[in-house]
Amino acid sequence: MIIKNGNVLLDGAFIRTDLLISKEKISAVGSFDGADSEAIDASDMYVLPGFIDTHIHGAYGHRFSDPNPDIDAITGYEASQGVTTLAATTGSSELNSLLRQFDVIAAAIQKGTKGAKIAGIHAEGPFLNVKRKGAMIPEYILPPSIEKAERMLERAQGFLKIMTVAPEAENAKELIEFLVRNHVVVSMGHTDATLEEAENGVRWGATQATHTFNAMRPYGHREPGVLGCALTNPKVKCEMICDFVLIHPKTAEIIYRLKGADNVNMVSDTGHCAGLDLKEFSVEGQMRYVVDGVVRLADGTIAGSTKTVYEGVKNLYSLGIPLADISKMASLNPAKTLGIDKETGSIEVGKYADIVILDKDLNIIHTLVNGKVFKINSGSIRKKENFYALRKNRDSKRQIPCL
Repeated sequence: MIIKNGNVLLDGAFIRTDLLISKEKISAVGSFDGADSEAIDASDMYVLPGFIDTHIHGAYGHRFSDPNPDIDAITGYEASQGVTTLAATTGSSELNSLLRQFDVIAAAIQKGTKGAKIAGIHAEGPFLNVKRKGAMIPEYILPPSIEKAERMLERAQGFLKIMTVAPEAENAKELIEFLVRNHVVVSMGHTDATLEEAENGVRWGATQATHTFNAMRPYGHREPGVLGCALTNPKVKCEMICDFVLIHPKTAEIIYRLKGADNVNMVSDTGHCAGLDLKEFSVEGQMRYVVDGVVRLADGTIAGSTKTVYEGVKNLYSLGIPLADISKMASLNPAKTLGIDKETGSIEVGKYADIVILDKDLNIIHTLVNGKVFKINSGSIRKKENFYALRKNRDSKRQIPCL
């Protein structure tokens, strides 16, 4: 396959060129004759690395924490939104239920998915601070435990990539150091940590802040708290939900200006609602309601976003942030967090052809996962049966098979 005449993001700059794709990977960059190959005409379009979402609980009516989730429905919807890789994110469930969720996700990773690839698991809990529980169910929040963490690692079968932890909790030091030794990224979240407690967490090995500004101690001019650490410590990356609901547009700009494009991971934090016009649903017996596009508990607590990383890309672009910087925050940085940046996250020869093609108005035209084109419908709500259709190339008589 050849992608022709695209404005391709290469090493931080857009260059008009072609991409040659073979055996799932980018094999060459240059000018190529497409007479004997499937070809996509990307003239006047942006060719970017596919988005990578490291904090996504679900989409299209399903969550990874469901008893029998339709994982392909989640990954299919995400691919339609330009996401080519994700970390399946769990919440604070009863421990045995959480371990069963790990079993299901690990099996899906090993089998492979139809749509976005799953690179691992992000365990958002259970070792959190109930004071900053957000929408988490308080009885499932547990004190740090090496024994329980060992069980989680075993059931994840090597796929536990990120764990959100409250660094102020008793025995958090031992837990964080244990996780780091086992190659798990520790993210500080659902936390009431002071600045000193958060800085301790970083010294012990924490390197990220979960959905920055949400479910954490507010910034204070006399006690900056975990935000003071997250926003100023160069060792900490900030997750940023860019739906402009969970954080204000100016707050997103502040995070970007303070941290720079190298230290922000764009995430969605979506659940059931992404891609569907749901009004209410239940998670672990807890009712959630969608009001004006915002998911809330009965008491008004915000319970995650309904917007994808792709919608966040458009939001940040509307602030005047360069698309190359946005791409880094949506693709390369998350790939580094997951330890897969040698394989994906940027457009380079030898990496997987995980690509999203946008027109000049940032509408998605194509998503490619491992070099295969996925069905796209520019972000509108769709019926499930439309996901796995064939898309006819605009400039070729051949049909390109979708995943």
